[in-house]
Amino acid sequence: MASRKDLVNLDAMIVREDFASQSNADQTYDMVQSISLRDFTPAALVGPNLRKPDFQRETNHWTPDQVLSLLECFVNGDLIPSVILWKSPTNIFVVDGGHRLSVLKAWVEDDYGDGPISYAFFGKDIPKSQKKVADKTRKLINEKVGSFKHVQFKLSQPDLESDEKKKLNAVIARALSIQWVNGDAEKAESSFFKINTEGTPLDDVEELLLKTRKKPISIAARAIMRAGTGHKY
Repeated sequence: MASRKDLVNLDAMIVREDFASQSNADQTYDMVQSISLRDFTPAALVGPNLRKPDFQRETNHWTPDQVLSLLECFVNGDLIPSVILWKSPTNIFVVDGGHRLSVLKAWVEDDYGDGPISYAFFGKDIPKSQKKVADKTRKLINEKVGSFKHVQFKLSQPDLESDEKKKLNAVIARALSIQWVNGDAEKAESSFFKINTEGTPLDDVEELLLKTRKKPISIAARAIMRAGTGHKY
């Protein structure tokens, strides 16, 4: 099992929002069925409105190899499970798929825990270990897949070979399918805990801290772990 210092911190890619303050809004229209790279580019509509529930654990449980594997699956057209979202009146919450979506945004932004978004999120104080693993991740991805800007540049070249252009166009056009949770905030929270206590479960301590997240000891534990930086617990 990888140590904490070997994990990529993508917690800044999707910010948190208070789940308890959200009311239900009945949807009387069709919802979007997928989310793609363009949703994380400037002027996009869906990406900036994505939020993680305030009780969601930090998005820092993947190694550089796992981040690379997700991007390789995306680029090669391999199967990637759907993400599960819930729409409140003001935001779109990620119930399941936070790491997958954060990796896509990190690729677009070239920010694996040490870029401008992360720099602002962590109060301009990024640990050396986090910078080291971010740099390792970036080098791995640039070598195996290429940066997002590199893909965009290659697509603009008129002399690009047809086979490569087809592959790159597929990358730009590809999207992850969305499953929507219908109901109020309580239903969405229940769905989150059901998903995360099956499959790859939360450990006992994580589950305890999440379910007692508004208690002083839980708040203090999370704040100490992040040295008072990151999300405003």
